Amino acid sequence: MVRTARFTAEHFIDAAIALVAEGGPQAATMQAVARRVGAPTGSIYHRFASRSAILAAAWNASYGALSRVLVPLLQAGRAREAALALLPWAAEDRHRAAFLLLHEPVALFEDAPPPETLRQEMERLEAAMDEAFRACVARLCQGAAGEAELARARFLIFDAPIAILRPHLLAEGGIPAFAGQMIAELHAGLPFAADPAAA
Repeated sequence: MVRTARFTAEHFIDAAIALVAEGGPQAATMQAVARRVGAPTGSIYHRFASRSAILAAAWNASYGALSRVLVPLLQAGRAREAALALLPWAAEDRHRAAFLLLHEPVALFEDAPPPETLRQEMERLEAAMDEAFRACVARLCQGAAGEAELARARFLIFDAPIAILRPHLLAEGGIPAFAGQMIAELHAGLPFAADPAAA
């Protein structure tokens, strides 16, 4: 009879995400991740060769989840809806949102770079998001977007909504309704193109 593994890679990834979200990158040691799962420390090494490997897998899982929400909206040219979609995504899993939105990759991998295959996956995910973002801006600008349009769009879709979310991800409690109102008002007041969704 084949034995089912008691601890899966996903268990360890979720634990790493939670530890970083709660205590920063330094909190996610291999021992701490194993303790969080309730697994022997040695068992984590059957899934991940190093701390940088599990953190890279956690980053890819979190970024991939965000991409699945945002990329289709961006490809459809729905810029404001993409910005607003950050709120329910973050509310659904605050640990994942805090892990991704409050920590830069450089802080996660200051001790050691991620393994090559995981680094390539990080780059693939980021390239897909950037391609969807640029397609969105080009669609709304009805042609090639200049540097100013791209900068304004990045602010409206990513930078400003994340800045609005940050204090609520750091604090206890839910994300208030006015966060969505603030994002919608930004898009109404600072349109970067003739966005029909903002009408």
